[in-house]
Amino acid sequence: MIAEEQLLLLRSLGLQTSTSSPYHLLAPTTRFIPTSQIRDILIHEAFRGFEVRYYLVVIVEGEQEAIVVFGKVLPRRDVLEEVWRGARSVLWGKEGTKNVITAAE
Repeated sequence: MIAEEQLLLLRSLGLQTSTSSPYHLLAPTTRFIPTSQIRDILIHEAFRGFEVRYYLVVIVEGEQEAIVVFGKVLPRRDVLEEVWRGARSVLWGKEGTKNVITAAE
């Protein structure tokens, strides 16, 4: 059971993913990825039985596997699209674009 998953975007620096547990004995996991190592951010679709699930993934230079963001929460596709557009805008967009992205399901 996951209590919370977060994606923090820092213009010109990178992104940070965090996952925390509802149990206080389990420490939260946090990972920072500098912008220079991020090759792309995309939405991937996968099938589980007859159900289509959408994942936000980060392709990191030098890593064999993509980093799945919100892998436990599994937000709807429209929520992932909003986060995806905002993430690309913050990391590689023009100055003056929106710095804070909020998406609620």
